[in-house]
Amino acid sequence: MKFKKLGLIIVFFLALLGIGSMLSNVQSREADQLLEAYGLSNNTRYIEINTQQKVNTFLRYLTQNYSKNKIQIHLERQGTTHQTLIWANHTIISLPTESGRYFSADDFKGQVSFAVLGLNAKVKTLKTQGNQYVVLHHEYYSVIGTLKHYRQMKQDGYYLSTGPKQPTGEFKLKNYQIIMDASDKVIRKIAAHYGSRVKTPLFVKKHQIHRFSVIREILLMIIFGLIAIICNMLLALIDWQTVRRTSLTGNLLRNWFINRGIRLILTELLVTVGAYLFLCWRAFYSKPDHLMWLLALSWFLIIWGYIFGIFYLSRKGSHRA
Repeated sequence: MKFKKLGLIIVFFLALLGIGSMLSNVQSREADQLLEAYGLSNNTRYIEINTQQKVNTFLRYLTQNYSKNKIQIHLERQGTTHQTLIWANHTIISLPTESGRYFSADDFKGQVSFAVLGLNAKVKTLKTQGNQYVVLHHEYYSVIGTLKHYRQMKQDGYYLSTGPKQPTGEFKLKNYQIIMDASDKVIRKIAAHYGSRVKTPLFVKKHQIHRFSVIREILLMIIFGLIAIICNMLLALIDWQTVRRTSLTGNLLRNWFINRGIRLILTELLVTVGAYLFLCWRAFYSKPDHLMWLLALSWFLIIWGYIFGIFYLSRKGSHRA
């Protein structure tokens, strides 16, 4: 009997891994499409501004007029695919790094520009006293991270933070193509202000076409969830068979089920936490909190499978009596 229970608990654990793996597939697929724009969303649009303004002038305009709107800007250097300037007025999606970290919101507020490198970044660097710097136009930019390898990302690119007070803000705006992630209304207002056309990136068009391609993963999540619920109903059946052999009744029967139920809840809670830690270690999640909530919901529903099984069997037994 113990081996049967152990087997069902193992199946329960594998079902949770299946649910988490499907979520990883969904987020990885979305990341594959969105990482081409380095963490931007489906609201991303291209605009080109032919002006002698500096980057910091453009950023001051955004700060003064759209401080309450979430905006993220990537400025891709014209004529080269290597250099990208990044700025945002809010917390941005943190991309996976091989070492160090990706940009945070605070990196755009100060007077110092930082760098994040692709694995094969085509830019001059200098290592001294254990620190690495990007050397560009006699300026030194401290490297804070190196991105992990993703097929969709430019491996030879490098990324510099920019801001109204930073050295990279002195670059000429006309030398860059602007990739803007904000609401459609805000983007069109900014484009109209500068007399620029708004274009939709190819990666956004592809993602909009395939937005329903996650149906298969969702169906598999449901199937894995049902398997786990069936496991708990079988555990309820095993416990009920044990009760019938011992002929427990009244308060003894109630206390026995409460004891077994609490033990099962704690055991499966530990198994769920173990599944979460294992999946975070082995799988990719752009939003790990989604995995936490998904497994928590699955655990709650699966526990109710056990409770329903006990309730159904007890009602069935009472009718027979």
